[in-house]
Amino acid sequence: MGSTEVSGPVLTQLLDEQARETPERVYCVHPVSQDSDQGWHHITVRQMSEAVDRLSWWIESKLPAGEPQVLAYIGTNDLRYAAFILACMKTGHSALLLSTRNSLVANQHLLRTTNCPVLVDGSERPTLRTLVNELVESCPETERWHMGPIWDIFSSEPVKPYIHGESYAILEDRTAVMIHSSGTTGLPKPVRLTYGYLATLFYMQTLPVPEGRQSTQLFVHLKDQLRIMSGPFFHFIGLVCISESIFYRTSFLLAPDRPLTADLFSSIMSLDAPPKWGLLAPFLLEELSASEKGRDALSKLSAVNFGGAPLSQAAGDIISGLIPLQPLYGSTESAYTANLRCEDPADWNYLEWNPNFGTRMDDVGDGLCELVLPRGESRRWKGIFHTDPHLTEHRTGDLFREHTSKPGLWQYQGRGDDIIVLSNGEKFNPTDAEKVIESHPLVKHAAILGQNRFQASLLVQPQWDSLPEDWSSEWLHQNLRPIIEKANVSLPGHGKLFYSHVAFASEDKPFALSPKGTLRRREIVKAYQSVIDDLYVPQSASAQVKAQLPEIQGSSLEDIETWIQNVVSHIISLENLNLDDGIVALGMDSLQLVRLAQVLQDTADGMKSLLHPQRWTSALFYELETLRRIAISFHHQVNGDTSKANEEYVLSRSDTIMKFAWDQAQHLAGGDVQVILTGSTGELGSFLLNQLLQDLTITRVICLNRSSDAAERQLQTFRRKKLSSFWLTESSRVEFHQCQLHDLHLGLGQEKYTALQRDVSIIIHNAWPVNFNQSLASFEPHLTGVRRLLNFVESSVRKPEFHFVSSISTVAGSVGDFVIEKPQDISCVLPQGYAESKYVAERLCEVFSKQSGSRIAIHRVGQLGGPSNLSAGMWNTRDWFPSLVKSSLTMRKVPDSLGSMKVDWLPIDTAARIITEIIDTRRSREYPALTVYHIVNPNTVDWKMISPLVAGACKAEIMSLGDWIESVKERAFGSGSSGTDLSDLPAAQLLDFFALLLRGEGRVQPLILTGGAREDSRTLDAIGGVDASMVMIWLRQWKEDWMPELSIAM
Repeated sequence: MGSTEVSGPVLTQLLDEQARETPERVYCVHPVSQDSDQGWHHITVRQMSEAVDRLSWWIESKLPAGEPQVLAYIGTNDLRYAAFILACMKTGHSALLLSTRNSLVANQHLLRTTNCPVLVDGSERPTLRTLVNELVESCPETERWHMGPIWDIFSSEPVKPYIHGESYAILEDRTAVMIHSSGTTGLPKPVRLTYGYLATLFYMQTLPVPEGRQSTQLFVHLKDQLRIMSGPFFHFIGLVCISESIFYRTSFLLAPDRPLTADLFSSIMSLDAPPKWGLLAPFLLEELSASEKGRDALSKLSAVNFGGAPLSQAAGDIISGLIPLQPLYGSTESAYTANLRCEDPADWNYLEWNPNFGTRMDDVGDGLCELVLPRGESRRWKGIFHTDPHLTEHRTGDLFREHTSKPGLWQYQGRGDDIIVLSNGEKFNPTDAEKVIESHPLVKHAAILGQNRFQASLLVQPQWDSLPEDWSSEWLHQNLRPIIEKANVSLPGHGKLFYSHVAFASEDKPFALSPKGTLRRREIVKAYQSVIDDLYVPQSASAQVKAQLPEIQGSSLEDIETWIQNVVSHIISLENLNLDDGIVALGMDSLQLVRLAQVLQDTADGMKSLLHPQRWTSALFYELETLRRIAISFHHQVNGDTSKANEEYVLSRSDTIMKFAWDQAQHLAGGDVQVILTGSTGELGSFLLNQLLQDLTITRVICLNRSSDAAERQLQTFRRKKLSSFWLTESSRVEFHQCQLHDLHLGLGQEKYTALQRDVSIIIHNAWPVNFNQSLASFEPHLTGVRRLLNFVESSVRKPEFHFVSSISTVAGSVGDFVIEKPQDISCVLPQGYAESKYVAERLCEVFSKQSGSRIAIHRVGQLGGPSNLSAGMWNTRDWFPSLVKSSLTMRKVPDSLGSMKVDWLPIDTAARIITEIIDTRRSREYPALTVYHIVNPNTVDWKMISPLVAGACKAEIMSLGDWIESVKERAFGSGSSGTDLSDLPAAQLLDFFALLLRGEGRVQPLILTGGAREDSRTLDAIGGVDASMVMIWLRQWKEDWMPELSIAM
């Protein structure tokens, strides 16, 4: 703590200064959601500064004043990285940024070599959580902290400033942050980057440039224009973006944490204020330049830098014809080496060093030179001499070839050591893996290759004398499979070997070796160039690749779903996948998607799928999103539509399996989890009960309903919706009791009430009348019921966790940009008795949680649609949307708008799964006394995407919402309406509701944030928006049981 005066280029101090001087300047244009297009949130320098302060106080509360520590971080690629890095600086510690692509062994090595006592977990996706879980389990000496959701870190709540007052002179040689390089052995090397190292980025603008020339660094020349950032924050490219955006007061747009496809990049470049420049990885530029959409989007940039690896000549020629293109040169250890902008655009692939920076090119033979950085008189611009202050010169190990006719222009040719640089900029050292493979008795030498390629490959020189006479490549592939899998354990994710990329040397062409017996990699590549090139030619999966993966057992939907789960599980090395897991949420990278596409395409072709031919591509996976939808699409490709008979068979078989599992599971030793569920016979309640019964760790569900015939009604509902009704008839897991929640002892009687107080560990309060015309006063008995249930919690032996199913209407009146998952002011409540009653109940929960410390979760449920599959009933016909469709069918007219309403609907069975997943997650984690969740679809779509489908089914014209309402009025109450059957025009009874929608036209609804719910529910985290397939399911349900006139195929 101390003075706030800025004494030099210290990031934290400059950020705080900017927050005082220009608080509303945008620091980052940040995606609201990482997995969908929900828009962008503009984070100002003030908000960034406050987030850093918030985390600084958090760190200090966990690590009281003492010795500086290394605090590791791994998480979703969002702005929490920047806030954490800067907060560590303020508190005197240093962040260690672990790569999400590292192997377990690599991350263990980094934690131990840095004596890191803490791992901060900002993970959200299953693959990343698994990685963190494995790392924490393998390093019991490392404490795990959970980073809060991003919009909690960047909340609007005030925070006390945390002053970082040490001068740059004191800090210059102190570690500011730690990232890691590939290392000179098989394990990554931690690199301690000092405040002085970071300052070289700031001082780069002061480096003299020859007259008439310009430096290549766009962050100097285009600092006033929006930058795009698409890369990991744990990488050099991410760290310099964080730093340069403060040093140069530059705003940047952070691309969502998913692959930057041409579609995504095009949508970004179509924003009202798109980015103008960026530092992008070569493989991204190659992919974008390969499509017309990508090229059109690239042409909207003012210029682009690339770095980390070479860019293919073809892609570079295309891009340089659109915009200025120039490489940057740098590394984790040395930061930038200053170069000049090429005078001839055709020289985009060459580097010309700034003579004022100080470089030397040492001849190493074969027309190649190694770049060497002498220390010189000052280290003001040279990061390497801050990283290693004792060096007098730095040999980079990078080799270049000079232009044949333009002296001073240098083209990168590769590494002089064993480090392999892939085309995406990722680096790895293959030597340990090669030694593992060479331990096999049939292998003499193993060379892992991949320089400038998208993935690694393996070239094996066999022990020729050890091979049998009748050996074949397939036989040798089979025999080497276990040792390659063993070698993969030591390789990072981006360097793993696939069997499709393994080849064998020729007996007459042994590997070139040094006098010490080490591989001469460049000569090996030259000798086997054609063999290596063949490995990278796109082709179908080889027999060896297929042999690695599970085989499909049949063509039924169930067989395909199981096979898809197993194949993806094998590819990403993650078990227990859910069919509703999303491709993005699982963290599948481009390489893994290419492999999945290859396998699905070959399998479909092998099954002679001519009914519905389609090509499997990465883009198609992003469109389908979940494993379930991929399986359905594949099933359709090879079979056609799934028959109802097959659906019923699958359900019946599933029930049989679950019954056998329960018969055994109930006799296992373990916790006794008993759940109270109120309102189980309602629409949502039935699906909640069904979901609870799928969890075999729940021993009993006690259903409390007002009716005396609840058990019979529940059984009828389950059978009608084809839910797992056997639980109600063939097991004792479910109990039904008539109750009056507002009465003493909940209307159960003293004996039963006392027994439940002893046994119950979870309460789900779902019972609530849905009537939008009642006043708040009419809900008083239900509010009393909430109070009685909270009294039950307080007096219970097991202090059950209380889950209140609330409504999104309690915040639907908000006028802000977005609504966070926290208690809200009364001004946010819709002016109707139903919403007000739910709000009062939320406040009761809040007060009780503060007074008692009991754990309470509030689930604000949004618009629920019909079930997500045809067999599970249909959307309640009394709801407004079915009424709209029925009335549209009658009038042959469909509205073109729903006012300001966003289509953020969830299928009702999916909502139940989300709520129960949250409940299950909370059983194994610590939470504050009160938590709020928003149960809405995070992927909103516009009604205009759905209305044509509804219009087609109704054979109707599309008209304005106002005209549609007038048509309803005229049809129902006009002069010729005497014979109108209002059962065919149910919208006439909801005119006040539709008029409310009309009044909302033009109003921008606040975004309902779902970060907490998505973190605790993998289903919500992976879900896609309402699409045509979902709407068709609802229309088919209505056609079968309610509106046979709908014009759709069944």
